[in-house]
Amino acid sequence: MMRSIIAASLSALAIGSIAQAQDASYTLGAGYERFSGDGVDLDSVVLRGRYDFNQYFGVEGQANIGVGDDSVTELGITADVSLDYAVGVFGVIRPFSNEHGNVFLRAGYTNTQIDASVAGFSASADSDAWAYGIGGEYLFDSRNGVRLDYTNFDYDGGGSSDVYGISYVRRFGG
Repeated sequence: MMRSIIAASLSALAIGSIAQAQDASYTLGAGYERFSGDGVDLDSVVLRGRYDFNQYFGVEGQANIGVGDDSVTELGITADVSLDYAVGVFGVIRPFSNEHGNVFLRAGYTNTQIDASVAGFSASADSDAWAYGIGGEYLFDSRNGVRLDYTNFDYDGGGSSDVYGISYVRRFGG
């Protein structure tokens, strides 16, 4: 009798794991994001990967690579500022989700490095930030789509950046 109970329990666990694995999927994407904060607007290319545990929960990582720079003038001194990189990890919740798209909320932790140069002198600084945001994805077919999102980076040393982005997304699995 005990063997039957153990066998039935293991069978139920295996079937549940298979069903869970079929729900799991991952998404890769690439696009453009703009960092705006403290009088500076910096452009970047974003590369992102997300693993979805099921239709409503996932985790994603992203890397931003700066393109271009912006000039800032303080007390008559002009500095050129550029984004070197930003990397982050986020938890994702999708309260509204179906096969054609979703609306998501995300929260995570990031590290950003900024470079600045003034009259031939240059310096760089990095800062960690708690980040949170909202966005949506619309899929043109079952695999390809577009993502729009907004994320606020709240830096540890003070200050924040509003980050707006648009990306192509490609869904794999589930």
